[in-house]
Amino acid sequence: MEALLIPVDGTPVTIDLKADENGSTLRELQRLVGGSIEPLNVLFGEEVSIYVNEEGLYSCPPNRALYATKRMENAGYLSQMDFHTPVHEGDLYTVLFGNLVAVGFDPETGEDRPLTDGECQTVRDYFTRVSAPGSGLSEVLAITKGPKLRQDRAEGRNSLREEASEMRSSSSALAGGRKGQNPFEQDRQA
Repeated sequence: MEALLIPVDGTPVTIDLKADENGSTLRELQRLVGGSIEPLNVLFGEEVSIYVNEEGLYSCPPNRALYATKRMENAGYLSQMDFHTPVHEGDLYTVLFGNLVAVGFDPETGEDRPLTDGECQTVRDYFTRVSAPGSGLSEVLAITKGPKLRQDRAEGRNSLREEASEMRSSSSALAGGRKGQNPFEQDRQA
């Protein structure tokens, strides 16, 4: 089945999603996203499913920012950032973590299907132009650092690489200077 893999910090790639001996693509989707899958149908409507790692927020690096479309605004979607503010076109809706896989979906049968050429191009364009590689990390940094980061960006002070380096330093400081150790592990060891 023709699908699109949207890797962390990479451009979308057309893949052939292989079904197992029972005709299921579940294990292959789980392998590609690195864990249990969850479909996300808000972006392109019910005709295209984006599969994400259901626990990606806790186990995967940020991939893409999901910005609201006019369709989402008209439908009254609420921001996943606070769950009570209606989104407007272009607003940050949420951040997706880990590799993503886009497939077609047939609402009449409830089954996944190959993406059409038009759907493939729409998904590719969105995850290349609107929500480009690095957009998820960029938005996570903006959320984490708030207005100071936006001001630094507006004044051209920080590159994405510098921001990532700064976040690694902050993470190391939280871990008490123990490189690579989870800062919450020290609580368990005490």
